[in-house]
Amino acid sequence: MTPFRDLPIKQKLMVLNIGIAAAALLLSGFLLVVIDAVLFHQSLRSDLGTFARVIADNSTASLAFDDPQSAGEILGALHARTHVISACLAREDGSMFADFTRPGSNRRCEKPPPADEIHSTWDAVIVTRGVVLKGRKIGSLTIAYDNGELTERIRIWGAAVLAVLALSCLVVVWFSARLRSIFLTPIVELARTTAAVSATKVYSVRAASTSGDEVGQLAGAFNEMLAGIESRDADLRTTLLEREQALARLAEVNWEFQRSNEQLARSNEDLERFAFIASHDMQEPLRMVTIYSQLLVKQCGEANAETANYRDYIISGTARMRDLIADLRSYLDITTAPREMGPVDVNGAILKAKESLRAAIEESGADVISGPMPVVNGLESHIVSLFQNLIGNAIKYRSDQPPRIRISAAVVDGMNCFEVSDNGIGIAPEFHSQVFQAFRRLHGREIDGTGIGLAICQRIVERKGGRIWVESQVGQGATFKFALPRLHSEDV
Repeated sequence: MTPFRDLPIKQKLMVLNIGIAAAALLLSGFLLVVIDAVLFHQSLRSDLGTFARVIADNSTASLAFDDPQSAGEILGALHARTHVISACLAREDGSMFADFTRPGSNRRCEKPPPADEIHSTWDAVIVTRGVVLKGRKIGSLTIAYDNGELTERIRIWGAAVLAVLALSCLVVVWFSARLRSIFLTPIVELARTTAAVSATKVYSVRAASTSGDEVGQLAGAFNEMLAGIESRDADLRTTLLEREQALARLAEVNWEFQRSNEQLARSNEDLERFAFIASHDMQEPLRMVTIYSQLLVKQCGEANAETANYRDYIISGTARMRDLIADLRSYLDITTAPREMGPVDVNGAILKAKESLRAAIEESGADVISGPMPVVNGLESHIVSLFQNLIGNAIKYRSDQPPRIRISAAVVDGMNCFEVSDNGIGIAPEFHSQVFQAFRRLHGREIDGTGIGLAICQRIVERKGGRIWVESQVGQGATFKFALPRLHSEDV
């Protein structure tokens, strides 16, 4: 074999060109594969973080209502993503709520970390995102995504690099002897442009394209890449600026929210002080007014009917004031009552409400019938007050016929829905939303009452996560409906 130094110059240049071209292309291809793998891995982590956030947000209702079945259906949809190894939805205490495992995989769910994170292992990317409801974390979602896409991408890019390398070597062999100067000049220019961009990080520079061959195409592709990088760099700068502005707005909103919370806390303290005064300090003066007005009439005697009327006005006025204070106290107690709730048998609550209204029921000849009732989550005193106000309202606004009150319950859309219907005077449709306003009375002084009973009902129902409404027509009775969340044990 002839030594390399003894070969003709033409062959030396060809071998040298092929060697240099092969080494340069191989190194460039390796760097491109590495850079692409790194960028793809970063993009994959970002996409998985967004994907996990979407799944976590969609799982909020399932965790909030303790519905593992719907959570399992949400996670089961991940089978469409063939590279998802497993997905686990855990409660706040770390206990498993729902999970998904790709068939054939032996990976099991691990206890989620306390904070959101994305970390990579040798075979997968693990994403953890918290499930948040109204600013409070109620669980965690963990998704394991294998590196199959990255491996496949590296394999494809590696094959592409090798193919380009082989093709380049053939081109060098073909054109080396004939077009060395024409071929080398654009490459040198392209290399200089690449070095300038790499050194200065200025992506507005463009490589000169002097021909339409592979080198010219390479220069054009390189310029397109620079244009894309320049565009993404500008977008990134814009995004960072918008992020800074958003953070500034968020800080301002947080400050406003904190100030609102402080004002709300002060308002609650004022309400509690007022409730205390209303239930203690104002009761005694009213009682004294009633007693001394009766003593005054007794001492002076009932000289005429006008004096008796004055006495009755005083007594009825103080009684109305006492009832109003008691109802207002009940209304405020609902807001300040503790949040701790437990199971309440609605059947027993209705019996207690009827017992409290026994005198009114007997006097009016009312017929109160209730079917089987579920167990709900709440405070028994609130549930009793809720039915006591609705039944009492039906008796108070009765028609000429004896009141017929029917109470029923059913499960609708995963909620316990109750109906309290009567055959009373009814309510015009335009007043359906107004009847739940505190002190809003449609009949003035014609019918006794403080106008706060239905407001108490609305406050009780909404405090327990439900809603209340009325369906009625004038002269056709009224049906008050309200929905309360079911117990977790009933959802299983």
